[in-house]
Amino acid sequence: MKDGRTQQRKIRTHHYIHGLLICIATASHTAHSLTVAVFGGSGFIGRRVCRTLVQSDKCDAVISISKSGKPPSYYCSDVDVNNKDGTRWSDVVQWKSFDLDKDWKGDNGDKHEQIMEQQLELPPIDAAISCIGNVQPRREWKQLFGLSFDDERLFYENGILNQRAINLAKRAGAKRFAFVSVGYETAKCLEGPIEGYIYGKRAAESSAVNAFGEERTVFVGPSSFVFGGKRFPAFGGVYRALVESAPARAYVAGNDFLRNLSVAPLEDWLEKMVFSSPVEVDRVARVLCAGCLGLVDRDRVGPRRQGFYDQEGKAVVYPDALCVDGTFEIEQVDDLVYPSLGIQRKLSATAAAATEPVDLKEGGKPPFEGALIGKRPYLYPFPVIVLFATIFWSIATQQFVQVSPQ
Repeated sequence: MKDGRTQQRKIRTHHYIHGLLICIATASHTAHSLTVAVFGGSGFIGRRVCRTLVQSDKCDAVISISKSGKPPSYYCSDVDVNNKDGTRWSDVVQWKSFDLDKDWKGDNGDKHEQIMEQQLELPPIDAAISCIGNVQPRREWKQLFGLSFDDERLFYENGILNQRAINLAKRAGAKRFAFVSVGYETAKCLEGPIEGYIYGKRAAESSAVNAFGEERTVFVGPSSFVFGGKRFPAFGGVYRALVESAPARAYVAGNDFLRNLSVAPLEDWLEKMVFSSPVEVDRVARVLCAGCLGLVDRDRVGPRRQGFYDQEGKAVVYPDALCVDGTFEIEQVDDLVYPSLGIQRKLSATAAAATEPVDLKEGGKPPFEGALIGKRPYLYPFPVIVLFATIFWSIATQQFVQVSPQ
């Protein structure tokens, strides 16, 4: 027992010393602050990424590229209290409205990347972050349960659009790239049911590594849902407390023990995903920023977990890039890199709320930061409680059990 604690103390000391060395090394680069482009910067995670970069003294300029451009004022109400003129963080960001989904075709036969580059007019950048992603169901009714997914569309929105962002970033001179991917447990669970989403993320990861290399590409994969801000903060805390409780851990451990008694080891990936801890959005944003600023390296993350298979049953090997996988690794890396981000300019939402009313022309403020937009199909034809009951019934009856390869 003492040996285990001693080993843990040695590991913590190693990380602490390594963090100090990173701080010293990055301090020499403050004279040359970086310009970072954030694709999907007006979204739930993207807004936090832009705000964190504005706060960091390692970043000189932030450019957000999204279809909507600048978010509504009620998403940008924080004030940089160190600025006497009350400048908001959103006033520091350069917001670009650009539709990656548009079918860019040139009459002169040029590649669509060149046409997109000319239309976007992206200045030279040092790094880029992509927060592009979507797992929306179909809007129309399908079959008995009503809920279905368009795998072709999901592959396009999670794969092709990210590949376009990667190409634009590379052509603008980016040397590093960070990307919101998917955690291991979630990827294993959704590999069959929502394969378009997983295959899209996989294609984007491969393109990013090909463009920037394994040591300059960082994937951040939440193992469960991301919460925070106005998006289910209470539910996220309660859900996390539930899945991390002693009874929940005992239930999962007991099931794993019983499955391991089988001749062929079994794995229930739905159970692992459901009982994975959610993560706060600010932590995800800070790790993404640290990744594009070069503060995440091999000493901070574990080896990339494999064990995926295609539709033909052949093994799929993921690129061995820097992957921050799961809630606990995200939090561990966040704790280590936070001092290195050089966040000095604190934001105050109270001051902004008193001076910046909501622009009524922008429409009513959506609840939960728009988390429910496009989610209506999840409610039909059964109430949410029945959906969750079905999930837990599937867990109890081993509906999502997978035989592990020997």
